[in-house]
Amino acid sequence: MNMRGQVSNELLVVVGFILLLFIPLMFVMYLKLGDVNNDLSLLQMHFSAARIAYLINAIGYMGEGSAIITEIYVPENIKRVSFNPNEVVFTANVRGADNDVVQPTSFRISSSGDITRPGRYRIELVNTGAGVSVEIASSEEITA
Repeated sequence: MNMRGQVSNELLVVVGFILLLFIPLMFVMYLKLGDVNNDLSLLQMHFSAARIAYLINAIGYMGEGSAIITEIYVPENIKRVSFNPNEVVFTANVRGADNDVVQPTSFRISSSGDITRPGRYRIELVNTGAGVSVEIASSEEITA
């Protein structure tokens, strides 16, 4: 009796069932990957905004002349990081709409400009007596 043909047919059926289950699973994982990246960007924005606001308050309470330099990460889908008079605002395009992450501060903020590109930024915070000055000391921008 020749059994080689039967074994290869059974193997093809098993491989076919595995592929039948595996391909839709990979497709679903591919679709969810975009959501994971968006959620990670939002978490990074929340962390960076909270860190800056916390340090602004700390420097403000320490008194005039106190200063600190910190490093933050601005995620890929960022549109703008702005420093309003009493707020740190991160604006990003997430899921096709602009989303703001806002952290209030107890001290007035003055800034020379906004951050409009993703990357790592070194930020200097200085208590000027009238509030806290935010200066972007250096950056390592992410190039696409």
